[in-house]
Amino acid sequence: MVITIGRSCGSGGLEIAQKLADRLGVRCYDADALLEEATRAGCAEEMRAFLAEKPVNSLLFSIAVENSARGMGRVPFTLMHQIAEREDFVLLGHCGNYALRDRDDLTTLFIHGGLEQRVQRIMRTQDMSEREARRYIHKTDEARRHFHEFYTGEVWGEAEKYDLTVNSFALGVDATVEMLEGFIQAKKAKQ
Repeated sequence: MVITIGRSCGSGGLEIAQKLADRLGVRCYDADALLEEATRAGCAEEMRAFLAEKPVNSLLFSIAVENSARGMGRVPFTLMHQIAEREDFVLLGHCGNYALRDRDDLTTLFIHGGLEQRVQRIMRTQDMSEREARRYIHKTDEARRHFHEFYTGEVWGEAEKYDLTVNSFALGVDATVEMLEGFIQAKKAKQ
């Protein structure tokens, strides 16, 4: 069982991923855990570059796509597959839905929320002004969008690329986690 969670900035995706992993009794692989795994596997440099999630200049993006940009994610994607072969886990972001798309035991989720709610959450959790929070959300979401599109050629956050997309503010974090656990168990039972 592999669960990937993409998320918009300020949606509570990290907290949801960690709580969901705890409820399922599996490890949550965020950027730090992926880097730790890459270090053990001897590919920390490639993983560090991959995890940087830097926006890409559109001209460079066009050139890279022509020259197989997705090949640049080969080492990190291979590492994700190796982890999936040995254990069940939750993977936060980093194109996991794309990298592991051929797995029968994969559940792909995307966590989002309204901009105003996300701004309020970032103001509270990151101790930012409203203006700083808006700028931070915009910058982070743009970086994630460019990163995802660079490595996958697909649109980030597009509903049809996920098994389920959820507005985390509709139920709150804990109820969202409970609902997602139910969805995952129901999907697993159907297989």
